[in-house]
Amino acid sequence: MNAITSQDQKKSVITDPYEKGYQFEEYITKLFNARRFKLEKWHKSQRIESGLYLTGMSHPDLELIFVGRQKYRFAVECKWRKELLNGKVSWVNSYNQITHYKNFQSCNRIPVFIAIGIGGEPSAPERLFLTPLDKISGFTEVYESELIPYTRNPSHKFFYDTVQLKLF
Repeated sequence: MNAITSQDQKKSVITDPYEKGYQFEEYITKLFNARRFKLEKWHKSQRIESGLYLTGMSHPDLELIFVGRQKYRFAVECKWRKELLNGKVSWVNSYNQITHYKNFQSCNRIPVFIAIGIGGEPSAPERLFLTPLDKISGFTEVYESELIPYTRNPSHKFFYDTVQLKLF
């Protein structure tokens, strides 16, 4: 008899891009301390009956507020990839997407950060990079060497520096 155990189900590989994206976004939201960070908006992708899904291409995935002496708004676009290919990661499909993120940043006058998870699973990446949009906005693909300065421990909570207006 070939019964599937709950252990086998946990090991099943997620192949649906929508589900991978959702799991990585959820993982990122859990790295924010609820006492200091407020999730203002979560632009989740939406499935439609044909099996395709709609995304809010013009908006980053998450809009948050850091509550300190003042309130500081910022946004995070979440990208998870199984692995680097030839030492680099493709973080967007086109320059058009980058333009949308840059316009969002400019129009809303808030910084946009790109969270890139590599390896492991979307809900538990092996590596995590967090870069300001402006540092990679000229390229659809980014080399690992360009991401290394933005490496962070994938299990540590985020911190927002209100002087530098940077998310760490």
